[in-house]
Amino acid sequence: MFMKNYAYEMTYTHPVTEKSAVTLVPYSNDYQEQYKRLYNACYHEMREALGIRPFDFIQDDSFFNEGMDQVYILTDGSSLIGSVALKGNEIDDLLVDIEHQGKGCGRQILLWALENISAEKVILHVAEWNQRAINLYKKTGFEVTETFEIG
Repeated sequence: MFMKNYAYEMTYTHPVTEKSAVTLVPYSNDYQEQYKRLYNACYHEMREALGIRPFDFIQDDSFFNEGMDQVYILTDGSSLIGSVALKGNEIDDLLVDIEHQGKGCGRQILLWALENISAEKVILHVAEWNQRAINLYKKTGFEVTETFEIG
């Protein structure tokens, strides 16, 4: 039996005062396999806990046919460290490789996204299950503006 869970819409309306220490670049197909592994690894545990199938969302290369022009990546030159998608006024799919989690990379990617999104009101969505991300977003100035059921 899978648990019921909730997700939050979180909103950021403050001026960005803290600058990111990293620079992201537009997604490149050179990182497709790494991105596929990163995306599936970051969401697998949550999707399994919530009973959302498929547990590994990216099943084939058709995932890469649309929307990748909105994705920005952080690399060390050869390896993908993390990524984020900027979709209008929404920050989506902020991902950090497990080896780099807990080292401030997620915060730096989030700050970069806030600096590079062209909107006075920025939103994102996060599962209640992901308390680590929620804490990061709250510390950065996001506030919960809506709650809805998922799973």
